Amino acid sequence: MIPFHDLSETPEGIMLRNIVGFLCAVTGAYLFAVLTYSQLNLNRLIELGVPIGSSQRLFALTHDVLSMASAYLPILAVALLVAFVLAAPVARRLPRFRSVGFAFAGAVSVYAVILLLLLLFGTHGITVTRTLPGLISQCMAGALGGYIFAALTRAPGAKGAAA
Repeated sequence: MIPFHDLSETPEGIMLRNIVGFLCAVTGAYLFAVLTYSQLNLNRLIELGVPIGSSQRLFALTHDVLSMASAYLPILAVALLVAFVLAAPVARRLPRFRSVGFAFAGAVSVYAVILLLLLLFGTHGITVTRTLPGLISQCMAGALGGYIFAALTRAPGAKGAAA
């Protein structure tokens, strides 16, 4: 049996690094997306004169993280999977731009999902994307997921790949 730390350059090690990187990327993107979704919605209530305290913010965030997991999390995971599969050949050819490439792919994949939901249902499936800050925040979540993936799946000793 090969020790875990020696798996990094074996096919099993590369696969494990990609799976862990993908799961971390999806988790990070999802948490950022829901955090911004929740807080932007609460800020809209504050603009309407509804007092919102820190305990309500925390409760809303917890509620949104749990309740959106059944719908938004799988959609985000599929979008990022497609983005990373499409970005990987480009990242191999342009390793200096690996992080930027995966971040861009993540952002574009979330934007594509938002547009697809709008085309399919005639409304914004992610309500916060009705506003520019909401749209940007969700795309930033995809970019964060792409950056996390690039950072965690970089080959050990690779130079410039995470810059």
